[in-house]
Amino acid sequence: MILYQLKCKDLGFDSCDFIATGNSETELKRKFIFHSMCFHEKELNEMELVQKIEFDNNLNQLLDKQTNYFF
Repeated sequence: MILYQLKCKDLGFDSCDFIATGNSETELKRKFIFHSMCFHEKELNEMELVQKIEFDNNLNQLLDKQTNYFF
């Protein structure tokens, strides 16, 4: 059973239909970051440091919500 799911659209990549799935937070985050680095390199490189911190915070908040939902 897949416990975690994260869509690119959840983090502002509105034109991307990618959905990462995983059985743990670590697995999901690894898959999502790998996808982001491969397919959204331009957007990530254009982000200021503050935007990158917000991106990471939003990612962690979305994962926390899923953890609280399942447990």
